[in-house]
Amino acid sequence: MSDVLENSDNQQGWQFLLVKEFAHTTSGGTPKRGVAEYYNGEIPWVKSGDLNNGYLNSCDEYITELGLNKSSAKLFKSGTLLVALYGATIGRLSILNFEASTNQAICGITVNKNVDVKYLFYYFRSIQRKLIEQGKGGAQPNINQQIVKETIVPLAPLVQQKQIVAKIEQLFSHIDAGIEALNTAKQRLKQYRQSVLKAAVTGELTKEWREANKDKLEPASQLLERILQTRRQKWEEQQLEQFKAKGKPPKNNEWKDKYKDPKASVMHMDLELPEEWDVASVDQVAEVYLGKMLDKSKHTSGERLPYLRNINVRWGRIDTNDLLQMFFKESELTRFDVTVGDVLVCEGGEPGRAAVWESTKTTIKYQKALHRVRFYLPIRPQYLVYLLEYFASTGLLSRYFTGSTIKHFTKEAFLTLPFPLPSLIEMQEIISVVDEKMYLAMRLEKEINTQLMKAEKNKQSILASAFSGKLTANPKGADL
Repeated sequence: MSDVLENSDNQQGWQFLLVKEFAHTTSGGTPKRGVAEYYNGEIPWVKSGDLNNGYLNSCDEYITELGLNKSSAKLFKSGTLLVALYGATIGRLSILNFEASTNQAICGITVNKNVDVKYLFYYFRSIQRKLIEQGKGGAQPNINQQIVKETIVPLAPLVQQKQIVAKIEQLFSHIDAGIEALNTAKQRLKQYRQSVLKAAVTGELTKEWREANKDKLEPASQLLERILQTRRQKWEEQQLEQFKAKGKPPKNNEWKDKYKDPKASVMHMDLELPEEWDVASVDQVAEVYLGKMLDKSKHTSGERLPYLRNINVRWGRIDTNDLLQMFFKESELTRFDVTVGDVLVCEGGEPGRAAVWESTKTTIKYQKALHRVRFYLPIRPQYLVYLLEYFASTGLLSRYFTGSTIKHFTKEAFLTLPFPLPSLIEMQEIISVVDEKMYLAMRLEKEINTQLMKAEKNKQSILASAFSGKLTANPKGADL
């Protein structure tokens, strides 16, 4: 026995044992993926992503008996405690509620008759963070079986274990009811934001304002014509600068025929817009450029400058706490520059995620995983962010992605994205109203998250009391 800790007054009759002293532990396995005969059988095969920190009642993948026998996968009985050993789900738990096999990322713990598996489950819940911390340090977080086996557990007598479990579940039920209400409120808040965004980009949000100010509004068709004229004018100015740099001024105007008209919008959705609005494409209203490709073997000279990556661009904000640097040649400084009002849009990762660059203090560039969007006329950049957020939240944006497993929002597809176009004055009003509503929603969500954190702390406090013997009295004469 491993009585390595001294019992407190509330833990009379308890023992402090290693998991390996009262339970059998083993991990599962994965049948070879390339062999069709190993899969789609009748044996449930649980992966670490299936674990839910509660009872596990089903899984979505099955293997055959041949797959079981030809791999290190094992059958675990109902009542087995499962622990995720590594990866994004490290430390996650479940009590298996049916007979199943698992992959090698899961450790199965089968307890002896003197231990209530739910008691062990709740104890592992109480030390979940410590387990995760033990797994840090390598390229991938990893709890090995040895860590699980050597975990010390304060074991109360079996009768008291059951009392403790009952008390935990009684107290948790009240907290869980509150958590459910908070999560419901959070979901409704998400739906509210989505409805606000939809109303914003379809004109419903400013319907009354538009009617009251209709004499002041420039028709969107006229605005679009101005934008297209500016687009062409800018292209011509760029061409003339190139002629000048080469010292070869154009002899006639034939070079102007090389101008490429912008791509039209591709409508993968139905948009009901006010008659005063128009539908442009992103290519018509803005220039879009991908950033610099990172190649450490080639880019070894020039000026070393910070740059934005996909991970730095969050919805509606840019996180500059983890900036990396790479070399930029003098000829690249302007091309890959980011200035106030530029919209940065993720090409991969979470395609379409976007934010406006608003800093005037930092010289910064951007990587190829991002699109940089600059409008030809003073269109409010935040309008595009809200438009992309609405399309993303409804799944409409995914219709413009390429790739089956790893999704990409290519420049070609982005340029054809519909851009509902109101007048500039109405766009300003839309941004003002949406900003106010989103700020209030953000404050409410922050409060909900605070309450959810308090609920989790309350659960941890209950578990700490339970496994220090303070939650229940020790019954006289109870044996392990």
